[in-house]
Amino acid sequence: MRILLVTRDDPRLTVTGVAVYVRDLAEALLREQHEVAHLYLGHPGWRPTGGVRWSCEEGVVYAAIGGRASWPARWEHRLRADVSSPALERPFADVLAKIRPDVVHVHDLSGLPAMLIPAARARGCRVVVTLHDFWPFCRQLLLIRPGLVSCDGSLGGKNCARFCSMQPRGLRRVFRAVEGGTLPAPVRGILTMARAAYHRLRGDVGSQFTLPPPASVPQHRVPALEAAHAEREASMRAALLEADLLLTVSRFAKTTYVRHGYPADRIEVVPLTVAATERIRRRPRIVRAYPVRFGYVGTMTPWKGPHLLAEAAAGISPAEARFTFYGAVADADRRFLRALTRGSPAVSFAGRYTRQQLAQVLDEIDVLVLPSIMRETQGIVGLEAQAAALPIIGAAHGAIPEYVRHEVTGLLFEPGSVASLRAQIVRIIRDPGLVARLSSNVPAPQPMGVHVREILRLYAEARARAGLERTPA
Repeated sequence: MRILLVTRDDPRLTVTGVAVYVRDLAEALLREQHEVAHLYLGHPGWRPTGGVRWSCEEGVVYAAIGGRASWPARWEHRLRADVSSPALERPFADVLAKIRPDVVHVHDLSGLPAMLIPAARARGCRVVVTLHDFWPFCRQLLLIRPGLVSCDGSLGGKNCARFCSMQPRGLRRVFRAVEGGTLPAPVRGILTMARAAYHRLRGDVGSQFTLPPPASVPQHRVPALEAAHAEREASMRAALLEADLLLTVSRFAKTTYVRHGYPADRIEVVPLTVAATERIRRRPRIVRAYPVRFGYVGTMTPWKGPHLLAEAAAGISPAEARFTFYGAVADADRRFLRALTRGSPAVSFAGRYTRQQLAQVLDEIDVLVLPSIMRETQGIVGLEAQAAALPIIGAAHGAIPEYVRHEVTGLLFEPGSVASLRAQIVRIIRDPGLVARLSSNVPAPQPMGVHVREILRLYAEARARAGLERTPA
């Protein structure tokens, strides 16, 4: 079977959960003797012959289609480009003609036009879409408004227009337009540095965790923009429903899509797994002596909530607990987080780690903390923790409660609440035997080999549907 995987980014160069999963899926499909190709969106500024840049690595054929020469200046035009972009649809057709895939498996449409789905169907390909995020009705992907305010949904585009569609003004608009243009990369780099210097002179460069308070978030009504968002959402839904199969990675994600107009019977829940879970040493977690070792693992971004853990750790004795943050962190962010801990010696920053070092990282902690502000659709770090039999303290929203069972495999706390998170941390410090009890109940994730056979079953189901469609009534 020939399979074309589709993402926005080159999976070889990014470390997002989607990239990790798709790389592992490609390797597993190759082991099952299938042909695998991967299409992704190239960076703006390069102009490959024919609109496609081809390469091959470790048995996978890669096709990068040309990035947008410039980003549309007006929001209305950007919204339309999310649905249809002839400049990207033409090279996509060239890739289909050369690869001739049996199945196109889409994993990330952000930056790519949704019309790729009906275009693939029109060429006789079967299309499977895994919905990892909320891009079809949230251009922020995460259902988070500025100021880290949780969003219940698009409300037919009204919330998108009201909270997330402010136009940049003045020099900010000029810098953004030029940086996204067709100038050579060195020139764009100089302009980017000039923009940073401009912000330093204004005194407004700092940590990404320095956020506007929710009350300062603009709450404006622009009927034309609301209508444009509503049109985008309806068009995205129509394009996605052209797929043979729609998959979500959690029950929470499926429920959210159903609330936004997707038929429940068109969506199947297929949780992810990753190959790393089979390389991680699984052992019972037993705290035999203080300090209890708590760990945050992954991306240091506000919506993942490391600042909640930093603040919750303040004042806790290093003789009782240690808190280690694993992951790349900018100097300004480290200073901000360190200030939240009030300089606690119990807190340390281990810095960047590689995928090869992941097993060692998980072996160095007793409890993983998932303090996400965003409502996770699943979370690869949680899967990896399960593989290591690590108990998790997690925010009680999104998909986290689907694999963190309160007082069975971990502990849940009120999302966004430092006091609630701290209470669960203190609970473990006062009763370290709880770690062993929780760890003994943590289930191992599904092996990648079992998962890929389930994916292949779904591919076969999609192809069987094609045969039924061709059969005369």
